Amino acid sequence: MTASSIRQELVNMQSATAVKQAQDKQVNGPSQDLDGDAFLMLMMEQLKNQDPLNPMDNSEMLAQQAQFTQIQELQKLNSTISTNNTIQQANSLVGKSVQVVDPNNPNRLISGVVTSANFAGDTVTVTVNGKEFPLGLVSAITDGATPSENSVIEDKKLSELNNATGITSGYITLTMQGSDYKRKNVEIAITENMTVKDFMEKLNDAGVKAELSNGVLTIEKGSYKNINLSQGKPDNATASPSNILEKMQMFQNENGDIETCVLDFNRQK
Repeated sequence: MTASSIRQELVNMQSATAVKQAQDKQVNGPSQDLDGDAFLMLMMEQLKNQDPLNPMDNSEMLAQQAQFTQIQELQKLNSTISTNNTIQQANSLVGKSVQVVDPNNPNRLISGVVTSANFAGDTVTVTVNGKEFPLGLVSAITDGATPSENSVIEDKKLSELNNATGITSGYITLTMQGSDYKRKNVEIAITENMTVKDFMEKLNDAGVKAELSNGVLTIEKGSYKNINLSQGKPDNATASPSNILEKMQMFQNENGDIETCVLDFNRQK
């Protein structure tokens, strides 16, 4: 094989590699790492542009090939470790209560118990309420740590709970719509020193059932068809709105009941 034919073969290999990399970028986006393909391109560029009167010696070529092989093996090892970690993470969730982002509505969280972890190739899912969800949609573990007793949480100020610092005084409005489609607005005054128990009493006085269990404050719809919580007063733009709703994680369970997740400081995220 002549020098020109060798050079042409290297150019062909380099072109084929470049085409494959371009196709991968369209699917996965540009890589930020120096992977095996990049290393191979650099080695071929070095071979293509070497001095024919002073070519790379065999020992240097073997050393670069050994480095290339080492990179490939490290990539395989990293992939295996990552897969094993994902499998262990999914298995550790079985039997635990979790919150999962609804794939059809990112603003809604689904609560339930993980009944199984499922593995198909590189895909890892968990089964919650009889449905499979990708592991990455699990947003919180709501048991597994020892939560505070309800009596302890009831006496806490709202501002002392997780993600609830900086609650401002003002109003929120509880809007309810019964089976007769008539709407009822109840304005609730929020203060900086309000406790969880105080807030629950306000909700109960408004006509809805509020219960605290395992650190989760649940607002049940009861006889009402719809319940909505909003900041401020609907008919008074000058009334100061409280930001408590921004501090609380709102979601619905599978029965359609509103659940407001108020996490105590020792609950797992």
